[in-house]
Amino acid sequence: MYLWTPDSIRFRIDAAEYGGFDAEIAAQVMRLLPKNARICDAGCGLGYLGLALSTKCESVTAVDTNAEALAVLRQNIVRYGAFNIHAIQDDLFFMHPETPYDAMVFCFFGRVGETLRAAKAQCAGRTIMIKKNWKNHRFSLEEKPLKGYTLRHTTAELDEMKIPYDVATFPIEMGQPFRSLDDALLFFQTYAEESDGRILPEQIRSRLVRTDSEHYPYYLPSPKTLGIVTVNTGDIPDSIE
Repeated sequence: MYLWTPDSIRFRIDAAEYGGFDAEIAAQVMRLLPKNARICDAGCGLGYLGLALSTKCESVTAVDTNAEALAVLRQNIVRYGAFNIHAIQDDLFFMHPETPYDAMVFCFFGRVGETLRAAKAQCAGRTIMIKKNWKNHRFSLEEKPLKGYTLRHTTAELDEMKIPYDVATFPIEMGQPFRSLDDALLFFQTYAEESDGRILPEQIRSRLVRTDSEHYPYYLPSPKTLGIVTVNTGDIPDSIE
């Protein structure tokens, strides 16, 4: 489970406000949804993907266990007038909506088995999984294997379970803006692997680029590729180990 802190919340807000990659992910997801879809943004975090999806969907149910993350979403619902989003603090994997969703979106959230079990219980349409399609940790100073479920792990498990799926990849820029060099240092100290040891300003300065932004004069580029895996819920077995 991802642990939100005041610093990680602030960094994620800055990335959403500056970069707009949530809208790019939402555009890929929308190609897979029926018109007027009722969807669930599973493990929504601060809810920026759900906000982007809400402009094209009938309704979005955004679920997370973290109250601080959902507080940001609720503020943005009012800020943007996105009143077709319903923010719910709960454990997604034990929920049972009265009416099944048309689709569930799991963006960087959930292991394959628990994702499929939740979708089987809650969704009448498509299960959409957004997965990282790279090998190493983005914010370590050295090459460190990425932890968690990547696109490769996901498709391998689906193959093993003999569950049919569609898969596509798309390029995306997922960099991080900074308000100062001190902010950049704090970011690396927050997200770097423990084995990186003490991080010094001169180690990260070369990785940053200057911008024309008054609020975010520094930027850490991060061009990546994401995978989007789609499973029809009817193809999920009733029992998943």
